[in-house]
Amino acid sequence: MNRVEQPPADNRGIPGNNWTVMNAAPASGRVPSAHRLIRPTTLAALAFVLIAVPLRAQEPTADEIVDLAVARAELQRDSGLDQAFEATLESITEQLDGDGEVKETERETYRQYPVEGVIFEELVAREGEPLDENDAEDEVDRREKFAKEVRERRAKGEDPEPEDENRVAFDREFVERYQFELVGEEPLDGIDCWVVTLEPKPGKLPERRRIDTALNKSTGTLWISKDDYGLALVEFEMASSVRFWGGILGTLRNTVGRLEFRRYDDATWVPKLIDIRLDIRILFSNIRRRIVREWIDYSPLPLPANLPG
Repeated sequence: MNRVEQPPADNRGIPGNNWTVMNAAPASGRVPSAHRLIRPTTLAALAFVLIAVPLRAQEPTADEIVDLAVARAELQRDSGLDQAFEATLESITEQLDGDGEVKETERETYRQYPVEGVIFEELVAREGEPLDENDAEDEVDRREKFAKEVRERRAKGEDPEPEDENRVAFDREFVERYQFELVGEEPLDGIDCWVVTLEPKPGKLPERRRIDTALNKSTGTLWISKDDYGLALVEFEMASSVRFWGGILGTLRNTVGRLEFRRYDDATWVPKLIDIRLDIRILFSNIRRRIVREWIDYSPLPLPANLPG
């Protein structure tokens, strides 16, 4: 689901990088209560979401489970809780040959933190080595340009997050294209989860952005926490290839991915791992990549006073 006209050398443009559900805890476990940054009104709103399904003997339906998971994710996002952390992110890009063997590997390290109320990724190292002076200055310039764009968009009353045709968020727009089936239950890292499959609805599906074409042809499975409706795991695969501009520019022939999340505290889940394999044809070139992004550390930040909630 990359932009086929120019697959990025770094991975800031890959799908999943922009999967905006925050979901998981650092290796040390949940944050001690003294360090929690959750506002009381946010917890109250979350509690309201979690009791929205009437109490009854039978299990909720797949649609009810997904609806509450989306409501939970949107509440967390709208409450600004994704801005409560800075994180270290390790990104590995593997160039693959036709047999799936690794030809070349690129390793980058990012620092992820909020800038002007929007999450920004600052490149801090390549191949385990800090950036040289010129590259470090380029990152400063990129951050300043990012901040300026955010301020300008907010001043115009627009979504402050810069536009990205490939952004994927776990929200109403995402789930409206799928039909869901509850296929079972399964523990995941000690958390009991519902297992829900998804597949595209029949008929014409929305295509508002370039990424929608790929989403409309994808199937997958969601693992959703039974105790708080947090999204714990997503596995997906494209059911058929996607052509761009009639196949003249290129074809996304296959994408397989896995997105893992962990609970950080009682109100917040954060990303843990994204693992995506891409098979793209651009003009007369075949590009096969595996992109792995792992969040290896989270540090709490004070919430700005002007955040909602």
